[in-house]
Formats: sequence, structure tokens, C-alpha cells
Amino acid sequence: MVGKVDYDETRLGYITAWISGRLDRLYVDYTGVAVKKGDHMVYIYSPELYSTQDELIQVLKRTRKQEGVTSVFPDVADLLEPVRERLRLWGMTKEQIQEIEESEKPSDHLTVYSPMSGIVIQKNRQEGDYVNTGDRIYTVADLNQVWVMLDAYESDLVWLRYGQEIIFTTEAYPGEEFVGRIAFIDPVLNDKTRTVKVRSMCPTFPAN
Repeated sequence: MVGKVDYDETRLGYITAWISGRLDRLYVDYTGVAVKKGDHMVYIYSPELYSTQDELIQVLKRTRKQEGVTSVFPDVADLLEPVRERLRLWGMTKEQIQEIEESEKPSDHLTVYSPMSGIVIQKNRQEGDYVNTGDRIYTVADLNQVWVMLDAYESDLVWLRYGQEIIFTTEAYPGEEFVGRIAFIDPVLNDKTRTVKVRSMCPTFPAN
């Protein structure tokens, strides 16, 4: 059988814009760069971020003034958690929020970090681009395991089963054998080639 190596779709991570704004800095300039979990990836400018942090500071100040004072109005402290939650949803950590509360200095920039270690395989934006919440900026792939997509002829199917160990070689590493296991056999036969797709999951280190 012949086939090709592809990314394991279950080992892809996406760096997206947590908030609408402008990409003032992209820390990875091109694809193929290795990154680690927690690495700086994007620096986003957002007026909405600044106004929300300022709102947090003002609510916090009012809360401190209200402490020990009896009032017929709702407790201002009840407004704190919703504002904090909004900032957390934008990717800010508990420590970052606490730092803003202590310094009472809002920021109009947010750093987005890599959610995983791997290789950057896609770069979808450029510095200076304006983005909306959820827009994809990078794709990161963990290459410790890959998919090997094989074309099996109809006559080969009797010899194949789910979970079966396979051994294969590649042109890139002549003489080295790799081991994987069949994870999926396409139930649909290609009428033109009389083949089916067989997907195996394989670590990226040789068997010997």
C-alpha cells in the first residue's frame, strides 16, 4: 500500500483572538517555528479591554468605600465578579486581574499565549490586521504523533482490521521502519481507484 503522512487532527491547537482589536505584534513570523506551551504568540490592542479593566477598578474603589457602610442600594461588590469573569473569558489569568486591581492601572493590550507545544503550521494574519473575537491567527501541531493515510485496494481489505499493527517506511528516512496502528477504515470504496482510505496513528520516531 502507498499513502502519505498527515497531521493528527486531534493534536492541533488554534491561537485565536480572544477579543476584538488590532494585532500590534505577532511573536512568530513564519510557519515551521517550534513553540512551547505558554509562549507569547500575539499582542492585541483593544479599547474594549481598557474600558472593562477601568470599569473593574472603579467598581473596586466603590466597593472599598462602601465597606462598613449600611446602604439601601444593592451591594456594589456584587458587580465585581461579572467584570472579572468577562476579563477571564478574554484570556486574562487570575494573577493578571489581581495585578490590575492592586495597581489600579488598566491596560489596552492583551497577550495571547500558546495553548500547547508544537510546530506552527499555519499563520493566518499579519501585524496590523484588525480581528474579531474568535478569528484564527495561528495553528499549532503536535508532531509527536501523526496520521498515515493509506490507499488500500479492495483485495487488501480482507487482511486489514481496526487496531492492527502496521510497519511502513518513508522516502524521507530510507532504511528506517515506523510502527503504527490502524485507527479507521473508510467504509466507502472509491469507484474510480477501487481503493479505500485507511488511517493509522503513528509516533514520529522509528521502530528500531
